[in-house]
Amino acid sequence: MRRLLLKRGLQSLSLLVAAIVVLAGISGPAQAVPASAPSAVGPQTTFFFAEGSTQSPFDTWFLVENPSNQTVGLTFTFFLQPTGTVVQNYSVGPTARFSLFANQALPNQAFSTRINASAPIFAERAMYVGFDGDVVTGIPAPNTTWLFAEGATVAPFHTWLLLQNPNNVAAPTTIAYLLESGQTVTQTLSLPANSRTSIFVNDVLPNAAFSSRVVSSQPIIAERAMYRFPGNAATVNSGVNAPSTSWFFSEGRTELSSLRGEGAPPADTFLLLENTNSTQATATITLFGVGGNTTTFSVVLLPTSRITLFLNPLMTGSFGIRVVSTIPIIAERSIFFGTEPRGAYSTQGATALSTSWHFAEGETRSPFNEIITLLNPGDQTANVRMDFLLVTGQTVPGFFDVAPHSKLEVEVGRIVTGANSVNITSSQPIVAERTMFIFKLGSIGAHDTIGFSGS
Repeated sequence: MRRLLLKRGLQSLSLLVAAIVVLAGISGPAQAVPASAPSAVGPQTTFFFAEGSTQSPFDTWFLVENPSNQTVGLTFTFFLQPTGTVVQNYSVGPTARFSLFANQALPNQAFSTRINASAPIFAERAMYVGFDGDVVTGIPAPNTTWLFAEGATVAPFHTWLLLQNPNNVAAPTTIAYLLESGQTVTQTLSLPANSRTSIFVNDVLPNAAFSSRVVSSQPIIAERAMYRFPGNAATVNSGVNAPSTSWFFSEGRTELSSLRGEGAPPADTFLLLENTNSTQATATITLFGVGGNTTTFSVVLLPTSRITLFLNPLMTGSFGIRVVSTIPIIAERSIFFGTEPRGAYSTQGATALSTSWHFAEGETRSPFNEIITLLNPGDQTANVRMDFLLVTGQTVPGFFDVAPHSKLEVEVGRIVTGANSVNITSSQPIVAERTMFIFKLGSIGAHDTIGFSGS
């Protein structure tokens, strides 16, 4: 079913293989968007999460890494839907990883979250539904603008926008849905003070493919959740605050061969690009294989347009992705895999390479298979060290080399057993992603995210 969505973005597959694609744009008034790219995120004392639910059938976990040599106090403030707050306190030991199962701490609620820490930490939130799951890294601060490249209410997809207002006053908010049919649909609402709000976009905008722009009078937090039926295949992404001329992903694939061997389930990789500008953009996409093989092609994004690119015809196996645009755009990547019911995972891209990456979440015990992927698009070999932080406070190192113009996959279960966080340092600028495959209920699910970058 997801393959049918190619018609939304491509004029023809033959043009894509030929490396030049011209796509139809969206008409209508353009709105100015800041051109500066999001900055790198190191450890913080505050993180926000717009999504969270302990109502059936969801399980929600918070994962916290303490990179310091001191015990860190944690204050969780849960913003309930429609209103109200609950505050709970915890701690995480030195150079250790902490897990909070929210279903036990806050049963039968839909909520957003703010974590305040007594010293800088890294934090993620993972959710599980059926055989699948999703994960996001914590958002360090609210903002008045949030942008999403992906969104679909075409069968078999359901899309939700989750909005957190952590302020003591209401937040009048406008959502602009940029359609591929050439229209812009606008929704206005007011977010109550100290609240979480869920918008089921299928009711607002049925049978459509779109990007979205959320603009609020107060700084808020925004996430987008998508579910694919049958099977509740789940993906959740945080919004970005501004477009960028560069985007990087270390994960892309056409099969799960590294996990399953012969007869590996197929995987479909999609790149979603949104041009929020009133002028045309040209994006050059390079795919980097594990053996150093590369493929490069270009696409044209007309003003205020959104496109979907199916990458499987251009690269087989496992690969990383670089997007370079003539003007700032938004980029997300989604992967659907297996036979029906299919699993899925997605993430927004990294806007810059870094020599330092961090992940708060990680687990190698059943039903999980944890994979960290590294992309080195540069001309020099990257010497990489991974330090895995365990719940006991023990740190286990691992050492790897990533060849120039290549992707490397690291199966974490070959290094450590159990729950872990990881700090990655590299001699060359790279990008890092973590995928956790889930073998559950006779199916394969997964969740995935770009790491925290910066020291």
